[in-house]
Amino acid sequence: MQLDAKTLDTLAWLSRLDIPADEEEALSASIADMLTFFQQLSALDTEGVPPTAHIAPLENVLREDEPFSERLDRDLLLSGTESEDGLITLPKVIG
Repeated sequence: MQLDAKTLDTLAWLSRLDIPADEEEALSASIADMLTFFQQLSALDTEGVPPTAHIAPLENVLREDEPFSERLDRDLLLSGTESEDGLITLPKVIG
């Protein structure tokens, strides 16, 4: 299976790629090989095989979302910053 030039140009345009002329033939063959492989995969019988999102058995471990019960002291929070009238001040960065 070989891709024609028009299909390759369309794929390049959709992908926003500029494919050099000397690489078009090799890229076309490579894409054709991938498509052939995908056809082989689609021929496999996957009946009864549960879908997976990841090859490794990973699971997110999250804590319960609970509202913060204690208010933090404003002066303590601002103690590590430069502040004025309760607002954090930053050095001037634009002249």
